[in-house]
Amino acid sequence: MGFWDTVMPYVQVLLPTIVVALIFWFVMRAVLGADRSEREAEAKVAQEYDDRVAARAQELRGTLGSGEPTKADETAQKSAPQNSQES
Repeated sequence: MGFWDTVMPYVQVLLPTIVVALIFWFVMRAVLGADRSEREAEAKVAQEYDDRVAARAQELRGTLGSGEPTKADETAQKSAPQNSQES
């Protein structure tokens, strides 16, 4: 008996398992890579949104702190009862 006659039964048994394991490894690697990319993109979008919200809040704070009346102030003044001073 030659070398291949001795080794070939083991190769025939182990080769399908090794091939399936390699396919599984490549598929899982692709799935995890896609998940990582999606999480990075989602974090970037969330950060951009938070930056826009913070900029808008800062803009509103700047308007309110400037001493200029806002629409809400004007509406509140119109709806407030006028105090008449009776002596």
